[in-house]
Amino acid sequence: MTPCDPEKVTGHVDGALDPATAAAVEAHLAECASCRAQAAEERELRAALKLIPPVELPPGLPFAVRSRLRRRPGRFLRVALPVAAALAVVALWGRNAAPFVAWELARDHAHCFGKDRLPAQVWASDAATLTAWFAEKGTRLPYLPDQAGGAAILGARFCPLADRRVAHVYYGGGRERTLSFYVVPGHVRFDGARRTRVAGRTVHLTRLEGRVVALVSEDADNVDALERALTTTVARLEPLLAAD
Repeated sequence: MTPCDPEKVTGHVDGALDPATAAAVEAHLAECASCRAQAAEERELRAALKLIPPVELPPGLPFAVRSRLRRRPGRFLRVALPVAAALAVVALWGRNAAPFVAWELARDHAHCFGKDRLPAQVWASDAATLTAWFAEKGTRLPYLPDQAGGAAILGARFCPLADRRVAHVYYGGGRERTLSFYVVPGHVRFDGARRTRVAGRTVHLTRLEGRVVALVSEDADNVDALERALTTTVARLEPLLAAD
């Protein structure tokens, strides 16, 4: 397997290749950084999906579907469409699980900070500028600190996930301090705060001012510093908010 073959890489991750092809893919992965990255991402995705609790379908559903199709083959769509809709609901339910969202955010953080130049849509060194920019786009940010543990605000943009668009604020202080702050719209299933380690990155999910937010960094100390700065900022502003 000299040229890259994404389908065979996927088959290798799934253990679906014959021994000879698997050996060829292994040899290719040893030489190709791009295919190694694909294999690593697919393994991470499968690991994240395994953490999602299983959804139990109604007892006897497969038998009922087969029975109806045998009795009334001409009414296939009347049966197939509700089943397809149910499967779509299950897929959406899985996407809203915290492990899957954490995996998406860890991957997005790596994607943005892995570029030679951050793909920011707005550049700023202060939270007020970013807050105003996102407000014009219809997204309200929580109160953010300008700096956290040696990392300062650099800029921001909207980043696309599988089924939603998240506000992404970049913090940085050199290569050693890359830190992301996300505002995640829509529903994410978790209780209280949730912290996990995904692909070498710490992802901290919590709720702030009624919104789901996430802090992501390779170094857990960076996440702790931003969490402390957020708590301090909100505590300092609470008297002002109460006065309003």
